[in-house]
Amino acid sequence: MLELPETLPLRTYRLSARYTASRMNAYRDAQPLAHEFEEASEKFALLEAEAGQIAVAKADASARVAGADDAWDETMLSFRAHLLQLSGYSVDAPLYRRYFADIPSHVTSLSFAAEIMISRELEAALGLADEARDSLIAFADMLRTKREKLESAIREQTRVEVMEARFLNRVALAQVILNDLRQRAHSTLVEIASRTSRPAGWAARFFELMPPDESVEDWTRSQRPTSTVSALPGDRSHLYPDPHSSQNRENPLPGEPLPAPSMIEPA
Repeated sequence: MLELPETLPLRTYRLSARYTASRMNAYRDAQPLAHEFEEASEKFALLEAEAGQIAVAKADASARVAGADDAWDETMLSFRAHLLQLSGYSVDAPLYRRYFADIPSHVTSLSFAAEIMISRELEAALGLADEARDSLIAFADMLRTKREKLESAIREQTRVEVMEARFLNRVALAQVILNDLRQRAHSTLVEIASRTSRPAGWAARFFELMPPDESVEDWTRSQRPTSTVSALPGDRSHLYPDPHSSQNRENPLPGEPLPAPSMIEPA
C-alpha cells in the first residue's frame, strides 16, 4: 500500500500527504521528511484548484464550439432556403445547382473540418458569381463570419486540450514524487522502529490509505482502538449469568412478581 494508484483523485493524494506529515512531525528523525510531505500536500492542493479551472475552461470551450457550429448550420440552412426560393423551389434549377450540386444534403451534420472546407468553397463561389444579387453577397459575408467564429472556437478548444495535457503531465510527475517520498519515509521509519523496539508493522501504519470522502481528523479518529467491554479490570461478572435473576429462570421465586400474561406460555 506504499504506492498510491494513479487512478485515485487528487484529493486523496493531498489528504494522504497531509496525514503522513502530521504523524511524522512527532519524531525528530522524521521531521525533515514530514516537511517534504507538507510541501507535497500543498502542491496537490494547487493541482486540485487547477483541475477545477481546467474543467470550467473545457466546458466553456466545448459550449463555444457547439454554439458557433449551430450558428453556421443555421446560416447555411437559411442560405439554401433562400436559394430555393430564388430558383422557384426547384432543385434542378441552374441557380440552385450552381451552388448546391456538390454539397451533400446533410452538410450540417458533417465534421467541423468538412463544414469549414465547404464554407470556404461556397464563399469563394459566391464572390465570383455573375449574378449581382445583394442577397447572395450578404449570405457570403454571413457564412464567412460564422465560419471564422467556428474556427476561432475550435482553436480555443485545442488550446484548452493542450493545457489539459500539460496539466496531466504535471499531475503524473507529482504522483511519482509523492510515491517515491513514501518509500523513503518508510525506510526511515523502519530504521526508527529497529532502534526503538517498535512492533512489526509500525512503520506501515503511517501510510494507511484514507477514503477520499473523509477528512484527516475523521479518519484518524476512526483508527483509534475502542473498548467494547464496560466492566472494570478484573471484573468477570458479566461473563456469568446470575442464577437468582428472574430473567434466567423459567419459574419465579415466591414473592417475585409474575411476568406479563403475554409472556407466560400455556400449560
